[in-house]
Amino acid sequence: MDEIDREAIAKECWRFQYEVWQRAGRTHNTIPHLLQLFRPDHAASVHGYEYEVAAGSLGVHGVGNEQYQVAGLVDVERGIIKVAGNFSYEVQRFTGSHELGHMVLHPGLTLHRDRPLLGETTSLDKREREANYFAACFLAPEKLVRKAFKQRFGTDILHLDDNVAFALVGSNMMQDLLRAKTGSMEFPRAVATAKKFGPGNNFKSLANEFGLSPTAMAIRIKELGLVNY
Repeated sequence: MDEIDREAIAKECWRFQYEVWQRAGRTHNTIPHLLQLFRPDHAASVHGYEYEVAAGSLGVHGVGNEQYQVAGLVDVERGIIKVAGNFSYEVQRFTGSHELGHMVLHPGLTLHRDRPLLGETTSLDKREREANYFAACFLAPEKLVRKAFKQRFGTDILHLDDNVAFALVGSNMMQDLLRAKTGSMEFPRAVATAKKFGPGNNFKSLANEFGLSPTAMAIRIKELGLVNY
């Protein structure tokens, strides 16, 4: 499988976001304000793309066992993005941002349809993995994720041990978390969905903060190296 150039994609995403921020007068600096600014529909309009969320389905694509519900489509040459409205808010956001990734990274792409997306950067062709990584960088910028992570957990990297497991999921589930396979998604998913970390430390989960599904947020946490088994 061809490796994607994550550093180059992150730089392209940063340039794309910087233009959006400039258009807003550089006045948005808090995490909630920046995340509102970096909505796929808003960013698309700033860059002159047509962005539409359909009232329902965009239909089915493919043949036989390869059929799938279309979650989004993009026509790069015409500057058009459409997102199916019959999926969850989080899937709509990630799909829309994925289509923005095609716009930025894949000039010349003609009409292209995508299945529902959760943020995986494996088992897809290279172009799709690139657009997925762009979407992750766009919706959950590294600097903002690291800041929000430290605000919640008081550290740059969370190491899984008895104390961390208890603070994340409590006594009833901590042993399941501790037994999770090293490198699996159980720990980053627990971090992505956590609404508290120890007594009196309650907060909005990272998944909710960044408007991502638990799976997509867990993938982002893992790829940024914020958790360690």
